[in-house]
Amino acid sequence: MTVQLIKTLIQNLPRYAEEEGDFYSVTRDSLINALCQEHGIEFKVAENTVCLCERLLDALATLNADYLQNGEWCFVSFPAQLMACSVLAAMSDSGSRFFAANFWNTQGIAVDKKNQQREVLSAVENRRKQYHASFDAQPIRYIYVAWGIIKLDNNILLYQREDTQKRFDKQAGDYGLLGGRVNQNDLPIADKVAALTGLQSADADFIKQALPTTLKRELQEEAGLVFETHYTFTPWRSLKPYRQVQGTAPNYALTEYYLNIFQIKLTLEGYLFLQQQIKTDDRLTWFSIAELVSGASADGKIAYLKALYDDFTDDKAALESQLITLPVSFSSQYLFEPTKYGLTLPIDHSMPLLAGVLGKEKPMDLALTARHSAILLGLAAHLRGFEFASVEEAIVFHPFGWVAFQGNPSLQAELIDLANALKGTELIIENYRDSLFRLSIAPEVVYFDEKLFSFSVKQADMAGVRTKIPVTIHRVSFATAFGTVQAKTEVFELTLKSVGDLHLLSTRQHAADNDDAVRIEDAYKKGLHQEPRFLSLGLRSLIRREAGIVRFVIQYSNTK
Repeated sequence: MTVQLIKTLIQNLPRYAEEEGDFYSVTRDSLINALCQEHGIEFKVAENTVCLCERLLDALATLNADYLQNGEWCFVSFPAQLMACSVLAAMSDSGSRFFAANFWNTQGIAVDKKNQQREVLSAVENRRKQYHASFDAQPIRYIYVAWGIIKLDNNILLYQREDTQKRFDKQAGDYGLLGGRVNQNDLPIADKVAALTGLQSADADFIKQALPTTLKRELQEEAGLVFETHYTFTPWRSLKPYRQVQGTAPNYALTEYYLNIFQIKLTLEGYLFLQQQIKTDDRLTWFSIAELVSGASADGKIAYLKALYDDFTDDKAALESQLITLPVSFSSQYLFEPTKYGLTLPIDHSMPLLAGVLGKEKPMDLALTARHSAILLGLAAHLRGFEFASVEEAIVFHPFGWVAFQGNPSLQAELIDLANALKGTELIIENYRDSLFRLSIAPEVVYFDEKLFSFSVKQADMAGVRTKIPVTIHRVSFATAFGTVQAKTEVFELTLKSVGDLHLLSTRQHAADNDDAVRIEDAYKKGLHQEPRFLSLGLRSLIRREAGIVRFVIQYSNTK
C-alpha cells in the first residue's frame, strides 16, 4: 500500500517548466484528497503520508518555503522537481536504490569503499549543519572520550591519530592526547540493547562512568602502559560538549563529543618503560607546552586538539597557564637532598670519601673494598650524567641515576651488599624490586677526585694582549665497575687578568687572610665557579681553603 500511495503522490505533484520558468502549485489538502479517493483510505492515513513526504522534500530544500507556509507545494526550480521525483520514485519502486545493496557494508572493505561512504555522509551532514535554519543542527552520532595527559619537563606526550592518511580535512592535524572512545566492551553491562542505546545517546551518565576503563584500555593499546604497574590517574578536566562534522572513515557525521581528560601519574617502572616505548614507537611524540598551545611542533607535526581549545574559548594564554601549573607526571625525589653540602669520591679506594657542609667536609668513616668503591664510582658517574666510553655487559643506564642489571645476579648481590654497608650514612643506595638501583643523593652535590682534573692555558695567549683568552679544563677517563667513564674537556673564555691570578695561586700558597687571595677567590666564585659547563665536569672547586691556606687544587700547565 505504501508504494502505491507514493506513486499516486508523484502523479499529483506540482510542476515546474524546464525552460522559461513557468510553474504552478498544488495545495496540501488536494494531495491528501487524491490519496483518499484513489485508494479509499482514511483521511488520517493519507495526511500522515503527505506530511512525511513533505518533511522529506522540505529537508532536501526542494519545496518553496513561502508557498509551504500557506499549505501549498511548489517546487523551487525544475532541478528541485527532478530531485523530489528521484527520491519519491526510489521510495515507490522496490527495485530502485541510490546505492548498491552492499554499499554501506563495512566489514572487510577496501579503503576506497570506506572513503566513498564518507564522501556521501560528509556531503549530507555538512549541508545539514550548514543550512540548518537556527544554525543548531542536532548531532546524529555521540562519542565519549577518555584522554590521558602525560607531562614531563614541560612537554606533553601526543599520539599519532589513526586516520592521518585517510582524513578529508587535511588541516585537521595528526596528533592528539593518548586515549580514545568508549566502546561497548568497556561497559559493565551485558545488555546489548542498553549498551548500544547508551553509546548512541546524548550525555549518558552510565557511559561516562566507563571512561576510566576506556582510559586503561587505550593507554595499554597505544603506549603499552599497564594501570597501577606503570601509572595511576586522577580527573583533570571535563570539556564542554563539542560538536563537529567528523569521524574516522567511513563513520562521518555531525558528532557530539563528551571528553574527559585524566592526569597521569607514572610510577618509576612506568616512567622507565615509557622512555623505551617512545624510542621505538614513532607514533609517540613530545610537544612542548608552547607547541601544543600553538597547534604545531617545530618539526612540522600538527596537533588536533580543537575540543580542548574550544573549552578555553580559544584563550591560548589561559590554556598555557593551566598546562604550566599542571603537576608533572613523574618526579624523581632523591632520598638525600642537602643544601650547601658536598660529597667527593676518591679514585684510590684506600683514600676516604669526603662529605659534609661545603668548606668543612670531613673523611667518612667507611671501610669499603676496592670493588665496592668501583661500584660507588659507577653509580655516582651515571648520577652526574657522565658519558661512558664503554659499558659492561648486561648493564642498562636509565634517567635520574637508575641502573639496571639484566642477567647479572652477582653484580645485583654486590649492590645489595654495598647498600647494607652504607646504611646509617648519607650515601643511600635506593633499591627498586632488586632490579633497579641508584645512589639516591642530589646529583649537584656529588664531586670527584681532584686528581682527575687539569687546567691549561697556552703560553702565547698569556703573552698576548687580548682581553679574554681561552683556558681548558680537562677530566681524564676513569674506570668504574660499570665501565669506563669518557674523558671530557671544556674550554672557557676568561679575562687575561683572571688567568694571571689563577696562575699566581697555582705557583705559591697564600694565607687565607691575604688580600690578593681573597680577591682572586671572590672573583672566581662569582665567575667560572657558577658556569654550568664547569659544574657539569664534577669538580668541587678550582680553589680551596685548607689549614689557613688558599690554594689552586688541580694541575695547572702552560702549553705551547
